[in-house]
Amino acid sequence: MKKQFLQKLMLLLAIPLALLSCKKGNPAKPDKNDTTMPVAQFDWNGAQRINSEIQFVNKSRYADSYKWDFGDGQISTKANPDKIKYAGEGTYEILLTAIKGTRKAFYKQVIYIAPDNNPAPFFTFEFKDNKSTAPATVVFKNQSVNAQTYKWKINGTTYNEANPTHTFNQPGKYLVELTAINGNVQATYSDEVEVDVNTDPQAGFSLAYHPYPYTINEPIQFVNTSKNADAWDWTFGANGPAASTEQHPEVKFAVAGSYTVTLVAKKGTKQSAPKTITIKINP
Repeated sequence: MKKQFLQKLMLLLAIPLALLSCKKGNPAKPDKNDTTMPVAQFDWNGAQRINSEIQFVNKSRYADSYKWDFGDGQISTKANPDKIKYAGEGTYEILLTAIKGTRKAFYKQVIYIAPDNNPAPFFTFEFKDNKSTAPATVVFKNQSVNAQTYKWKINGTTYNEANPTHTFNQPGKYLVELTAINGNVQATYSDEVEVDVNTDPQAGFSLAYHPYPYTINEPIQFVNTSKNADAWDWTFGANGPAASTEQHPEVKFAVAGSYTVTLVAKKGTKQSAPKTITIKINP
């Protein structure tokens, strides 16, 4: 009986060892036919005050590597970066690039850093389903600091919830006000929501990875923020990099100087007015 028990025990031990041996001898190979696009996303926690630690939490999927730009010169390539401190009051654009092979995805949010413990209202917003034409549903994200209650005024409607959603039925520009309240102290912040009148392409883009200026042969990532477009034409100025039709091109400038970067967004037979900036490249 004892002999049979030992034989069974040895067999049970041999199975995981054999499986481990197979894994060591035959490591998984990357699937060349995998065309999954990475998905970039993040959130954060911590007090949004000067010199307080903020932990950014990576919620991306299907990515092998990452690039973080925290909007004040701090950058990171860690999946989960170290805690960040901001030295000054204000708003900062955080950009996360999630990378899988040659494929990239981008996610940008704005964070507000308050100077003290008084209520400091701030909000951002996005169009539901990326639809900015009327009727357009807008989701508001409340980033107020040191507040207990809130009061929103949106196109004649009052909300008291932290993060309201509102539908604008007509095109136009709408003033949105948020009041943050803490006891007897309150403060108000306002921003404008613009609902588009048509679906014509609109070109827009931003640069990633600060600080400026850039230098020769440094990779520069352009982030396309165009609306209502499915094709793009980029040019990078005389003697600059070759023209591109990528959505989010990354380029290098080989010679120091000033270059005119232009983007035209397209959809079918329609195209946008050109969006142009000048970029300086140092030696």
